[in-house]
Amino acid sequence: MKILLASSPIIGHVNPIIVAARVLKNAGHDVAIYTGHLFREKIELAEIQFFPLPEDVDFDMRDIGATFPEWPKLSGLPQLRYGMKAAFVDSIPSQFRGLRAVLREYPPDLIVYETSFGGILPLLLGPPSLRPPCAYLGISTSQLPREDGAAWGSGLPPATSAAQAEKYAAAAKDFDKELTNPVREHADQTLHAMGVEPLPAPLFESMATLADLILQPCVPGFEYPVRDQRNVHFIGAMIPEGAGDTPAWVKEAKRAGKKVILVSQGTIANDDLGKLLAPAIQAFGDREDFLILVTTGGKPLEMIPCPLTKNTIASRFLNFREILPDVDVLVAFASYGTVTQALSFGVPMVVTGMGEDKPEVGARVAWTESGIYLRTENPSIEEVREAVDQILSSKKYRARAKVLSEEFAVYDAEHELPLALKQLVDEELALVG
Repeated sequence: MKILLASSPIIGHVNPIIVAARVLKNAGHDVAIYTGHLFREKIELAEIQFFPLPEDVDFDMRDIGATFPEWPKLSGLPQLRYGMKAAFVDSIPSQFRGLRAVLREYPPDLIVYETSFGGILPLLLGPPSLRPPCAYLGISTSQLPREDGAAWGSGLPPATSAAQAEKYAAAAKDFDKELTNPVREHADQTLHAMGVEPLPAPLFESMATLADLILQPCVPGFEYPVRDQRNVHFIGAMIPEGAGDTPAWVKEAKRAGKKVILVSQGTIANDDLGKLLAPAIQAFGDREDFLILVTTGGKPLEMIPCPLTKNTIASRFLNFREILPDVDVLVAFASYGTVTQALSFGVPMVVTGMGEDKPEVGARVAWTESGIYLRTENPSIEEVREAVDQILSSKKYRARAKVLSEEFAVYDAEHELPLALKQLVDEELALVG
């Protein structure tokens, strides 16, 4: 099959797309990726065909404040609302214009797109007969409506009673007023100007439900109950291959009986490495029985605003596939990719963060008891130290993470992803034939 994969030019969105493309290429398919120019070298090194986004939507998200000046001035829901409008909705016309050109040059049997790639919407909202089958690849927690009525982004665990569900539904109305409805209205106005039908649901929910297949790179045990899961196919964790450093000291530390702590702020919320990296280093810098691994997510090491202690190794990028089997505790901003990758290896964690999807991911960590969620953007040294000590002193967290890792082992992306897409195309061909 010829498969086109499409992504917004954001590293945390592109990485799962590249992993999916590698898996599909290894399965014998002809694959290409449509995304930002910053990822061209990485994609072509993997011997995957690259198509660039139009220049006006080919953002450089390494400095999000320079790209979207209002972003640093805001926080909470106003920041998320601004980001969804500016980065995702406003990109739809140009993303779609470029997509049509790519489809002429590379007519695929199937399109795979990630959660935020709004350029696919004009195709999805048009006649199915005029487009190839389309599969949605989730790069965050499920966007489908929950059974208990809680809004996505609220960071609420599943309701345990009817009364609690009623409170969730009432809170969702306020949440919709502040975030969901304004973003949806902006999207509908953008689509209307293109001569396209309005969305059938909120933006990200529509991105999922309009697809012919929903691919969720996770396992059922880490997701909340939703109202309709018939079109969802869980495929396990999407783990990059061969990227980043693998310090030899990790194995040496394990042989010496030391605890290995992996610290990451991800690749978006890493402009201020004093939010998490510095407190973690300062919390355990005097512990001879600890090895601290910190990754800046691509930022220069000089941006770490504290001295590196003797027991700390810092890298711009680390090879999680090689390192995670030896990690005792992950300390990270609650990004979906980092968390699911760690859980696939049975690593318990301390997660933090209140921006983007962090409350949703963090709430699931707490709900599954695979770790501790600190509901803050700026945890103190004491909060980090106490949470890590709690993870290490209680067997509960590693035991729950191990249960999830066993579930992840059942959902192998190398097998599940090609199989699900082949079945989708076969079903579409049977309908046409």
